[in-house]
Amino acid sequence: MPTLPRHVPLNALQGFEAAARHLNMRRAGEELHITQSAISHQVRAIEAALGQPLFEANRRKLVLTAQGKRLHDTVRRALDDIAATTLQLGEDAFSASLSVAAPRAFAAQWLVPRLPRFLDLFPDLTLKLSSLPAEIATGLPRVDAAVVFNQVDFPGMQVETLVALEMFPVCAPSLTAGVDTMSPGHLRNVTLIHEDGGTIWARWFAAMGAEQVSARRHVYASNTQDALALARGGAGFAIDDGFLGGGSVATGALVRPFGASAFPFGQYALVTQPHDRLSPATLAFRDWLRREISGGGQV
Repeated sequence: MPTLPRHVPLNALQGFEAAARHLNMRRAGEELHITQSAISHQVRAIEAALGQPLFEANRRKLVLTAQGKRLHDTVRRALDDIAATTLQLGEDAFSASLSVAAPRAFAAQWLVPRLPRFLDLFPDLTLKLSSLPAEIATGLPRVDAAVVFNQVDFPGMQVETLVALEMFPVCAPSLTAGVDTMSPGHLRNVTLIHEDGGTIWARWFAAMGAEQVSARRHVYASNTQDALALARGGAGFAIDDGFLGGGSVATGALVRPFGASAFPFGQYALVTQPHDRLSPATLAFRDWLRREISGGGQV
């Protein structure tokens, strides 16, 4: 059997993958039900075996080195393959099913476009996807996994934060041409694009410690995607959450005219049965979801 060079400890690779995904040793330990120091020891063992650092030294926040990023990408793909093969070889591989519920915006704008990648991993899996309201008032439906927004009180269930959202203004690059520094007062002479009745923009002005201005014009879209599409077309300034928005800032289609200014908006979380009661299909979906989010997977 082929062996890894320099005796890289295989059992440590999962700990490294979790630490690299969260960029946080404590959260990695919580996910794998081991201590933070155990995760640190696993990472150091891999670094010693490879003779190369996986994280930048002397930083207050974990940052992967180039070698760390390369290893993380490889390990993440390998874990996906292992999860797929394990499920397929299980005794229920050909009758496995999975039920997932998620808010409409999360499902339509983020999950559904990426689900074909998950389904390709498990060709014999039967998937049932249903919608959840933005706020759950009567309890979760009976599903294997549910994605919820800004709700964490589900007694007896396991709740794991998937992503914390921050909201910030965006616009087409053409709208900031010739402007070196923009202040909230500049918004008096522009069009503000809303995905709600105006609450999100009001929260941004409050977070900036600025008085809300009366914009030249207001445009009201029915959802985030439409609001950002209008912004990409140069219609005005919208609010992006950096997640459901589809990565328009990363591609340069939109810019952040106020730099890093943002305000926390909430979080998406995954709700399942406790870890020791999860089916192989649910475990596979949870692990795929973690990696898809942490990897910033584009459609």
